[in-house]
Amino acid sequence: MKYRLIHNTTCPPSCNIRVSGLLWAILVGVLLTATLPSAAESPAPDINEQTTDKMLEQDDSVDKLASILESVKTKMDTVRGLKDKLKKLTDPAEKSETEHKIERINKEILGLQSSFEQIVLGGIDLAVFLDRAEVKLDWKDELELISRPIVSTLKEITAKPRQIEALRREIAWQQDQLREIDRALASLQTFRQQATPPVVDESLAQLIAEWEERKADTRRAMEIAHIKLDNLNRETTAWQTQVWEAATEFLLGRGFTLLLAIGVGLVLWFILKSLLKLFWRWLYRVQHDVKVVRAPLVLYSYRLFTAVIIVLAVLMVFYARGDVLLITLAIVALVGVALSLRQTLPRYAAEVRLLLGIGPVREDERIVYEGIPYKVVSLSVFSILRNPVLEGVIRLPLHAMNAFTSRQTADEPWFPCQPGDYILFGDGSYGKVVRQTVEVVEVLIRDAVSRFATKGFLDQSMRNLSQEGFGVACTFGIDYQHQAICLDDVPGLFRDAIIARFERAGLSDHIRDLLVEFKEAGSSSLDYQIYTILNGPAAKAYFKSQRLIQQACVETCNQQGWIIPFTQVTIHSANEASATNS
Repeated sequence: MKYRLIHNTTCPPSCNIRVSGLLWAILVGVLLTATLPSAAESPAPDINEQTTDKMLEQDDSVDKLASILESVKTKMDTVRGLKDKLKKLTDPAEKSETEHKIERINKEILGLQSSFEQIVLGGIDLAVFLDRAEVKLDWKDELELISRPIVSTLKEITAKPRQIEALRREIAWQQDQLREIDRALASLQTFRQQATPPVVDESLAQLIAEWEERKADTRRAMEIAHIKLDNLNRETTAWQTQVWEAATEFLLGRGFTLLLAIGVGLVLWFILKSLLKLFWRWLYRVQHDVKVVRAPLVLYSYRLFTAVIIVLAVLMVFYARGDVLLITLAIVALVGVALSLRQTLPRYAAEVRLLLGIGPVREDERIVYEGIPYKVVSLSVFSILRNPVLEGVIRLPLHAMNAFTSRQTADEPWFPCQPGDYILFGDGSYGKVVRQTVEVVEVLIRDAVSRFATKGFLDQSMRNLSQEGFGVACTFGIDYQHQAICLDDVPGLFRDAIIARFERAGLSDHIRDLLVEFKEAGSSSLDYQIYTILNGPAAKAYFKSQRLIQQACVETCNQQGWIIPFTQVTIHSANEASATNS
């Protein structure tokens, strides 16, 4: 409903007739609609009481409408008077002030007319009926247009709470205005009560009238805001109804679209997966049952093709259903993926090279990770590394494999020992390997289990007696009085005695070599170098073999009556004996 009252300097008699006729038509319409039930209100147990309340509210609204039209008529009369006065003024300052007053009152008239329409039309949004001017858009506007469905949805969700909050702020602001107006009127009344010249008294009366009118307008605007707020509060339905309506609308609209898109994506995925299986079967049949290695290039090309087809199908579903919001969200998600790929594409390219077997690491080859050799079992999202003689596996992300370089291996050992082996450390400690994993190695030393970190265990200086075999070196001396037989008879008798002693101990089969030779003529004895090389299975008798050699030599001296110098029986380490033998 548009009024053109502010554009006319004079109002014809028919103007008042139209306004009065309009007022009566509105009053009749309001009274007719007062008897209709309101769907937004909650049902009350007493229907008569509810009807009475509605009629009282409608009567109050009718009074407000009449007051608004009376105010519009009064302000229009004021504007006509100011315009007549403006024609007679010659002072530029007074003209400017009068024009400002006319402009201000015209704005107030427009506000009152808008309030009248809001009350009569039930608070509907009139902005949707305004004509939109065609504007030339650039790429920024196009981008805003794409994001508009998201913003519109958010505005739609929060529209009612925002309207309620805006009305509450408006009421608070008008209350502040009323307080200031009362202060102004109180000050004007104070001056009015004093004895003032007629000119001053006339100006004070005019100001009091203006501020009284402003107070009435402000109070009327506040009452209108209260009516709007009450209308919005009455439109609030029960939360169960709101939830049910929202869920129903989602399931029948956007929820069905999402379900349809998911269904189309799953159907395409099953179809393409079935086609891949048929391809592998055809390939095996063509190769006449010869084992065919599935090329990673085919697999990852298939996955990329599947992803692209499913994304396009989902977008087509959104487009066919006409859901602009879902299309916008899908495009935003794709743009986000594209922007993230700009940063991560080099890493993905390196990972693809690994998966295709053209990177620095390949499957079934050997790499060294934290000082321990491993076999690359598989390259995937998480690569699997395994050492054949260690318990457990290492799982590394695919991008971490670019830091290594693998190589082919043949018969290289993967670890210096395995469970059950006997080892000799550089400090002379001797023990049996009980368990070895990718993290820890347990060794039984002197009837107690010692634990070493696997990397630290490899850093130890050690010999594996079970796998490499070992040698036992002894130096044994006899008295100088046996000098005549020291080169011919003594070495053979010592050798036979040692073999016999080892045979009684069940170790003769493990003797790989036995050396008994005259070493030197010492200061008080004739010394012999005895060096025995044993196979790996005799490693558990490492210390026992040393004792057996000493026992055999002493037994021979006892049988032959040879004298053993007291200070000449010595035992040297195997390393020293090896150096002497060489």
